[in-house]
Amino acid sequence: MISYILYRTASFLARSLPQALCMRIAAALAFLFYAFRPAIRKNVRTNFEKLGICPKTTFPVFRNFSRAVTDLLRLPSLSRDELMALCRARGTENLDRALKKGRGAILFAPHLGPWELAGACMSCLGYRMNTVALEHPSARVTRFLSEIRNTWGFRDYSSRSCGTGLMRALGKGDTIVLLVDRSFSRRGMKTRFFDSDVLLPDGHVTLALRSGAPLLPCCSWYTPDGKIEIVVGEEVRIPESGDSREAIGRACIGRIEEFVRSHPEQWFAFDHLWKAGRHV
Repeated sequence: MISYILYRTASFLARSLPQALCMRIAAALAFLFYAFRPAIRKNVRTNFEKLGICPKTTFPVFRNFSRAVTDLLRLPSLSRDELMALCRARGTENLDRALKKGRGAILFAPHLGPWELAGACMSCLGYRMNTVALEHPSARVTRFLSEIRNTWGFRDYSSRSCGTGLMRALGKGDTIVLLVDRSFSRRGMKTRFFDSDVLLPDGHVTLALRSGAPLLPCCSWYTPDGKIEIVVGEEVRIPESGDSREAIGRACIGRIEEFVRSHPEQWFAFDHLWKAGRHV
């Protein structure tokens, strides 16, 4: 109940206060989180080290995350025109080409940038968007966040029972977007990620092999001019023979690595992937 009240209150403030003030408050809260959660701060630094980066501070990750959360909570108050003025999408011709095959399309992405707003923007562009949402410990918070997505035509499915719904969506020619750079269970695919062995989700690969839907990389991030850039890459080619699952998974991870390397300060991985229990 407390979490739900906090989310509702934060959403009300985000929609009522001037945007500049909201962002200053969000940055202040991000600094408090950064200052008083040394274990999480250490995790983020470990992730940077895996990228071969040694920044003076990892605070920009926390600041950008607070901005993304604030924008999500502001989303119900935005008009379609306001959202479209905030976002710009590139590579949608790749998605259009994939959808013409008639089997839907699967977008895969990292936990990077304001993906919630990116999904809403893609819905506004006419794409029927579907995703999987991790359940919050509070069922009320889960429903609250789901309502925000659904209002913009961005349908989400529970991570506990999403397989049938996602296959049905692909069968209708819809688009699915999945975040694949962090595993929240013991199931997945053993693969190399930034030159280390790790267990990552493989739902996007499984769905592609079962449905024949094209796989395409995508990502979103904040630009220096305050906009949200959305990029859809070219389709990942599925081998016609051999052990295609491993090859497809590796090709997808390669695209994810490119996105993360280009915008590490917006990669929201607060529990590093290579700690004890996540090695394979």
